[in-house]
Amino acid sequence: MTRRRLLGQAGVLLVGSGLAGRALAANPTMPMAMGPFYPVQQPSDADADLVQVAGRPGKATGKLIEVSGRVLNMKGEPVPGAKIEVWQANAAGRYAHKSDTSKVPLDPNFEGFARLVADKDGAYRYLSIEPGAYNVGRSWRAKHIHYQVDGQLNRLVTQMYFKGDPLLGQDETLAQDLNQKLNGPMPPLIFGQALGRRADGVERLGFDIILIDG
Repeated sequence: MTRRRLLGQAGVLLVGSGLAGRALAANPTMPMAMGPFYPVQQPSDADADLVQVAGRPGKATGKLIEVSGRVLNMKGEPVPGAKIEVWQANAAGRYAHKSDTSKVPLDPNFEGFARLVADKDGAYRYLSIEPGAYNVGRSWRAKHIHYQVDGQLNRLVTQMYFKGDPLLGQDETLAQDLNQKLNGPMPPLIFGQALGRRADGVERLGFDIILIDG
C-alpha cells in the first residue's frame, strides 16, 4: 500500500478513539520515521509510568498526560498481546540518549521510554508528560511521541502529535513523513484525541493504532 493511498484514507475518523469503542471504519495508522533516538540500550525501569524512575523519590517535570488506546486491525478487531514501545523527549525537548547532544538539561526523574503489552481487548495505557519541541538545524520538531508496535502479523513505527502545536506546519521531518510540503493539511489520525481530564486534573489523550492485518 503506497504512502499516497494511506494519506488519502487518513481522514476517516474512528468512533470512540481510545478505550471507548470499536472502529466502524478503520484505515491503517500511517508509518513514520523511527528517528535517531530510539533507545537501543533500554532502561531497566520501562513500565507504564514514565514520570517516576524506580528508586528515585522525585517526579518528572512537565505537563502530565495519560495516553490510552487500542491496537486494532482494519476490520476493527483487537490485536491482543501486541507489543508496544513508546519513547519521547522530556519537557525541555531532550532525549535520554547519548546521541542527543542538546544543551538543554536531562530530567533525572523522567524515564522517556515504556514497554507495554496490549490486553485481550487490544488496549494499552501509560502516564507521561507532554514532550518539548527541539531544534534540528533548519527547523524545529513539533511535539511528538514515538511508537513501535509489533502485532501478530504486522510491525509499525509511527508518531503521535499534539493538536494546536504551532510548530506543526514548519516541521520538515513531519512533512517528509506525510509526503507533502510544509504547511500542508494535517491528517486527523496523527493526533492524540482529547478524552477530557481525570479527577486529578491529568489530561487524557486517545491514540488508536490500526495495523493492516493485526
